[in-house]
Amino acid sequence: MTPKHLHELPEDDRLRNVAIQDIDVRIRCRHTKTTRDPRTWKIKGDTYNRLGDNWKTNFDFILQPAP
Repeated sequence: MTPKHLHELPEDDRLRNVAIQDIDVRIRCRHTKTTRDPRTWKIKGDTYNRLGDNWKTNFDFILQPAP
């Protein structure tokens, strides 16, 4: 199964408009390819749609499949 990225969802999708800390998501740096859990970062209270362009340009926000 191909991972789903937040940027692939419609602008008004619920997952793009809920706090990052409330969804199971990982971010992958487009430059180094390292993957991290953004729910522990200062952006955790923001939604994907509220993040600045720098976040959207440099990182892929990957939704984790349900177990």
